[in-house]
Amino acid sequence: MKILHLFSNWKWTGPADPTLNLCKGLEKRGHDVTFAYRRPPFPVEDSIEKRVVQAGIKATDRFRLDHSVRFYHPSFFWINWRDISDLTQYLRQEKFDILNVHHSHGHILGGIAARRSGRPVIVIRTDHKRDSLKPGLGNSLLISQLTDGMITFSEKAKREDVKNFGIPPERVRKITPALDLSRYDPQREFKDMRRAFGIGPSEIIIGMVARFQRYRRTEFFLEAVKAISGEFPNIKVLLVGRSSQMEESVIKPMKRLGVEPWVVLGGYRTEDYLDTLACMDIFVFLMAGSDGTARALREAMAMGKPVIVADRGMLPELVEDGVSGLVVEDTPEGLARAALRLLRDPELRLAMGRAAYEKAHRDFRLDRQVEAVERFYQEMIGLGRWKRR
Repeated sequence: MKILHLFSNWKWTGPADPTLNLCKGLEKRGHDVTFAYRRPPFPVEDSIEKRVVQAGIKATDRFRLDHSVRFYHPSFFWINWRDISDLTQYLRQEKFDILNVHHSHGHILGGIAARRSGRPVIVIRTDHKRDSLKPGLGNSLLISQLTDGMITFSEKAKREDVKNFGIPPERVRKITPALDLSRYDPQREFKDMRRAFGIGPSEIIIGMVARFQRYRRTEFFLEAVKAISGEFPNIKVLLVGRSSQMEESVIKPMKRLGVEPWVVLGGYRTEDYLDTLACMDIFVFLMAGSDGTARALREAMAMGKPVIVADRGMLPELVEDGVSGLVVEDTPEGLARAALRLLRDPELRLAMGRAAYEKAHRDFRLDRQVEAVERFYQEMIGLGRWKRR
């Protein structure tokens, strides 16, 4: 198959990693895959462009894919129409079988171009949203007029997409996003990040990785920390990530609750990210980001960490409650009970960590995801374009 992935972004965010891994996997299976992405508009430390070069996959930055240009901007129609025109020509000349789009902006451009191209190219939308696509007028038009199939990451999102948009169930497939599991070996040697963060060897580290925006509910866990530290004063809570809302979501609640002695702000990690994960004893994840892939949670499981997750969205589908982790109501009381259960029982921590590792290395395998996507593409080509009656 000849496949074009259209990624209307330049930032290295949650959906970018599994999409890039998928492209590499499809290439290895002999498919002709091109990854189209947006070039960074200014110099940045990390970007999709940088990762594409590192991955060595076939890619193009020939399209603007600028979702930041608003309707009222004078260049809005020119920029987007030029992309539609260029994409139409590109699809026509390269004779792609599949166009897989990943964001609404790219979906609009690619979907219109696919219909204008005169080619029987099948348009697949990957739904990266945490709570599935909202059933508004815009999404309804996108799905009904410019979509032939959808990929979701959870059974809940699949059910909602079928219900909200009337797309036939056989045209929606739940496929778990994968990790490059060769990177996640908890037995290999890691840098001593405890020393780097000023954490003692006997202290127990409870870690979180997130963009600490207010909706991520970090304040609820900080309230739980106040109760936990009363019984286990030798804990440290390691918060890894950054956000423009850090002051409101972390700093002020931490000071108000008086838990500053137990909290370490780890900042945004790149080169030593896996070393940082490796030093954690328990991993907490309360809500997926807006993209919904829960990548940090899946990485922690692949590193063999026992996890505590909120009973929200797709998280209970990733964690087997009582086996690979604990699924709880994300109230301060529920989080404190779960953390204390693991803190009181080191053997349970080890057992759940092993189970998390086994589940991740069984369910998050790239070859499984690639084979599932490949089958779905082939089925969609067989079904042809969806013509809503």
